[in-house]
Amino acid sequence: MRIVRARIKNYRNLRSVDVPLGNLVALVGENNSGKSNFLRAISLPLSLDDGGGSCSKNLSWFDINNEAKEDYYAFVEEHREEIVRGDVGLGTLQSCIPSVSVTVDLQGDDTEGYDLKDILAAEDDGGLVGRICYRWHVMDPLKLLECIKILLDSEDEVQAIKMSLLPMDLFRHEIVVPDSENGHRVSYDTLTRFKYAMLPAERDNFAASSDKLGSRALIGLLQEKLDPVGLKNIEQGYGSFLETIRTSAKLDEIINWQDYSDAPRAKEFFDDISVLPNMPAMGSILGSIRLGYGDESMALQGLGHRNLIIMAVLLNSYLIATHDISLRVVAVEEPEAHLCINNVLLMASLFKAFGNQDCRTQLIYSTHDTEFVNKVGLERVIILHGGRAFSLRGELEPDELCYLAKNPNTDIFKMLFSRRLVLVEGITEELLIKSYLQTRPGLDEIKVMSFHKGYRDIIRIWKKINEGNGNKLGIVRDFDDQPKAKDEHDALDDEQVCVRTTGSYTLEPEIVDTRDNFRLLLERYGAEYGWTGMTKDELQADWRSGGKAGVMLEICHDLIDGELQGFTMPRHIQEVLDFLLGLGTAVSSTQGTVHDED
Repeated sequence: MRIVRARIKNYRNLRSVDVPLGNLVALVGENNSGKSNFLRAISLPLSLDDGGGSCSKNLSWFDINNEAKEDYYAFVEEHREEIVRGDVGLGTLQSCIPSVSVTVDLQGDDTEGYDLKDILAAEDDGGLVGRICYRWHVMDPLKLLECIKILLDSEDEVQAIKMSLLPMDLFRHEIVVPDSENGHRVSYDTLTRFKYAMLPAERDNFAASSDKLGSRALIGLLQEKLDPVGLKNIEQGYGSFLETIRTSAKLDEIINWQDYSDAPRAKEFFDDISVLPNMPAMGSILGSIRLGYGDESMALQGLGHRNLIIMAVLLNSYLIATHDISLRVVAVEEPEAHLCINNVLLMASLFKAFGNQDCRTQLIYSTHDTEFVNKVGLERVIILHGGRAFSLRGELEPDELCYLAKNPNTDIFKMLFSRRLVLVEGITEELLIKSYLQTRPGLDEIKVMSFHKGYRDIIRIWKKINEGNGNKLGIVRDFDDQPKAKDEHDALDDEQVCVRTTGSYTLEPEIVDTRDNFRLLLERYGAEYGWTGMTKDELQADWRSGGKAGVMLEICHDLIDGELQGFTMPRHIQEVLDFLLGLGTAVSSTQGTVHDED
């Protein structure tokens, strides 16, 4: 069984999210994009309320989406007088009260029908699906209406009494089966069959010293494995342990003082004094268990090694399917934390293998490392940006996913989240632009990537993720005698994307034809490459013939060393760079500068 769809509304910065999920899910995005909030939101409809921690079901004023709250306050401000007069109906107010909901759809195989029978809900197509919904909402809207009437009758500004206008003591949480016949609550027994474990990014202190007794997730795992026989054995073992202490410390001699007393009933009194087992809670006993590595304490291991061990132990234990639960969701924040490259590759491979197992465990993790994206497959990636979520599997057609997968070493983080990015078709353009940028201090923000052909699909993805955030994308491409493709790419130009194509077939003629570059090339490289006395057309043809692959490398070295004074970037490249810098599309006239005023 696994969650196949998640819908999150108004939880922290996640205003409205609706994404499909697989058995293995990789969340990627910039800092503060909503990845951790997504992981915590998934915990809300699952498992029981433990009264605290990341899985606590009770939320606060700060957990409600800011936009949803501002919409509510704007409504209250706009209709202040009508509310005070009693002219605003309860139904009108109810539609504006912000609430949080997290709905998960669950799917199982034919053998898991029993696990789903109590949470079945109707789908739009008439079918049935397992569905659980968490709601944090005002249970008595009429009481809220009376409350805000009293508050608005004062002279206070709405912005000054925000929390009072949305009091948390009127909110309650419930976990229900939505779209079912009676919209009934999920029973306690049903919820016990769903588990949620999280390894937060702040796990660095796990076993950092001898007084760090262990991981909460590890303790929970040990408790899950205990059956009644195991509990009995622990209790008996604890009794034997106490008897050993009693005998070794000679407690009877310390407590029984009858031989030293003249009281007539001393022996009878002291014989009744006993030492009873003070068995602590099971969590406390299990909390004294610590992982080690060989004969060494975990406290002696480095941060990366401790993280590697805890993740490996937990994931390995979860690979064993158990019928005591219907589903366990394991959330991991930044599994790459403190890992060296070899261990990153190891863990990424383990994650991929985990995702292929049918073990009633679903793994969802957030990452900033390309290995945890490329190795598991792009169809498992969900991109978060500004509180919105996009599933690559849900947003792209199969051939578009294949298009991205053909570039297995692509840095998807650089491609989708760089503030200023240039995509080029090959290593030649990449070398030239990177070398040029090195001659200009202050242009480090511009990143360059080779992505070959097929920019239309990636531009569409990039625009969706970066809509309105100020990031910019530049595309440098070859004409290749394809006027239709050029027109299709040019149509994608807007305030965030600039596409420029060579006027000639490819890059080399553009370099030769630009301003004084022809003379510079003859003077600098004519004797070395046999160009002396050639015309522009002859030089271009010879350079493109493929026998002069080292020319661009030499040009790049000389640009960096300042040996090509007067070299001018081709117009199509310069226009892209100017666009990224917000300088329009004017072509620079001097080497090493973009604009004199820059």
